[in-house]
Amino acid sequence: MNKSHLKENSIHGTPFFPLHVYSKVRDRDYHVGYHWHDELEFIFVEDGVMEITINSKVVNVTKGQFIFINSGDFHQVTAKGPSIHHAIVFHPQILNFGYPDKSQTSIITPITNGTFRFPAYTQIEAELNKLIADRLINIISINKNESAISALHIKIILLEIIMALFDRNLFSELQTNAKEKQENIKKVITYIQSHYFKKITLEELASILDMNKNYFSKYFHESVGKTPIAYINEYRCEKAAELLKNSNFKVLDISFMVGFENFSYFIRKFKEHKRYSPTHYKKIFHSGQKLK
Repeated sequence: MNKSHLKENSIHGTPFFPLHVYSKVRDRDYHVGYHWHDELEFIFVEDGVMEITINSKVVNVTKGQFIFINSGDFHQVTAKGPSIHHAIVFHPQILNFGYPDKSQTSIITPITNGTFRFPAYTQIEAELNKLIADRLINIISINKNESAISALHIKIILLEIIMALFDRNLFSELQTNAKEKQENIKKVITYIQSHYFKKITLEELASILDMNKNYFSKYFHESVGKTPIAYINEYRCEKAAELLKNSNFKVLDISFMVGFENFSYFIRKFKEHKRYSPTHYKKIFHSGQKLK
């Protein structure tokens, strides 16, 4: 199973310093569907509330908070209403030292090869939260005002964050079974995202992992936090939303284009997922109104 459909292959930063800050200012809903990448990603929320799903965990990240996304983690980002957030995305290899001293071999190498994992869901105490948030804001600012020492300055700040986390024993080690489950779910999601526009059965999905459909449904729910059918419906609704915003197709046609076989069911599921009926959603975007 080819997982390249899901994997984000963008080049972040430059070959000489593979780090980039993506600043997103939105006055409407924001959504980036499930994907994964080799890079580490630190998300800082400047305003609003971001609902971030990492593997099966859903976390609400509010104004002034942040979250770490580890290399290979399957994640999606959603905001209901206006928001401002910054995603610092970088290849972990920029953390490496040329000389293999003790800090390189015992701390940095396990981070860059994915053995040590940043605390994605840990409730970080207030003092450390402020320290890291201030450092992330500093990186965002430095990235906007590039200079000859920007790369060095950012690398030092990243190492300060690592030191603060390591000093408090907040890194965890990647478990083999967790990695295997992650890879299995990527196969299934890749299939869904490649075939969403036609009928998909549970038996079909279960066969990808050589499971029976009942065990597969439980396995998927534990890994993603929702049933396979719920995930398929949400993905189809997101594809429908793109067409409603960016095309002049009729709502009825769009419902069939994204894989819904029943128009009434499509309307109900779309409204559950996007808060508006498809027709209302289309009118809002084509008239330039703001989502409330």
